Formats: sequence, C-alpha cells, structure tokens
Amino acid sequence: MNKKILVINLLFFLIIVTGCNKESIVKNDSNCKIFDCINQIEPENTVDQINEIIGFKGDLIDKKYKIYNWSLSDKESIQIAYYSSDKSQIKIKYNRKDLADKKVNFSKHEQIKENLKKGVKITYDDLKKYFKTNGTMVAKSSMSKKYAWVSENGSYLIATINTNNNRCTLLTGKVK
Repeated sequence: MNKKILVINLLFFLIIVTGCNKESIVKNDSNCKIFDCINQIEPENTVDQINEIIGFKGDLIDKKYKIYNWSLSDKESIQIAYYSSDKSQIKIKYNRKDLADKKVNFSKHEQIKENLKKGVKITYDDLKKYFKTNGTMVAKSSMSKKYAWVSENGSYLIATINTNNNRCTLLTGKVK
C-alpha cells in the first residue's frame, strides 16, 4: 500500500514539475487569440457582448468593482474592470516573449522620454517611426490605449496614448 501511494505521489509530482509541454494550453472554446480579442473588445461593450466576442463566460473575480476575467490559456487572460461606470478598462495578461520583434529599435528611447518631459507632442505614429515597427495593444479604456514594443533581447517599452488627442502621455519599460 505504501509503495502504491509513493508511486502515485511521484507521478503526480513529475506531472506538475515537467508540465504537459512548454506551450500555453489554449481553451478550445475561445473565438479569438489574446491580441485579436483586445482589438475586438471596446470599453462600451457589456459583459454579455464580451462573452460573445471571446466565446465563453468570464469569471466575476471582484463583485464590488465589477472585475471580470477570461482565461484564454494558462499564460494569457483578459481582464475587464467596470468599477462604477458602464465603460470598462481592458487589459491583457500575456507572455512578453510572444511580442519579441527583431525589427524593434530602441536607440531613440531616451530622446523620446526627454521630449515627453518637455511637452513635445509625440503620437503613436511617431513612436512607430522611432521604434521601426508597430506596437501591440495591451490595454485600453475610453480615455487611453497602451501599446507594447518588445525586442529580442527582452527590452520593452509600453506607451500610453490619449484617445482624445492621440498623444503619448507616458512611456515606461526597461531597455537593456
């Protein structure tokens, strides 16, 4: 009996430690991939509309602030927060390595940060030119959108773009 329990525990331990594989486990009932989903969802959407876009019901994880979560895989999820509004704030949890792009060029990031401090108008289109590629939307609300750029060496920058005037209001991240 003790050997049987030991073997079962050992097998269970090996499954947990090694996992099934390195890839994300994707839910079969999802209508879209993480980056496609965030592009389809709008802050004005209701939970029912978002359920339809994604393909399954989200979990209410905070009743007080009306925060919902849709797990698309073990590494990716979409979180929608309504707080006290009928418009949501949308953000995604994603693997930054999935965005790695060999075209990304962060050589002008310090200049961009200095210009932002000085009040120079920098738009999303300007950032695309500076970084030599498009960013990927990773969050949005009725007031702003956030775009991420990731290089192959793990450097990344996230820009917050005001939706009213298309200006970059914040640039954060880590450049190696």
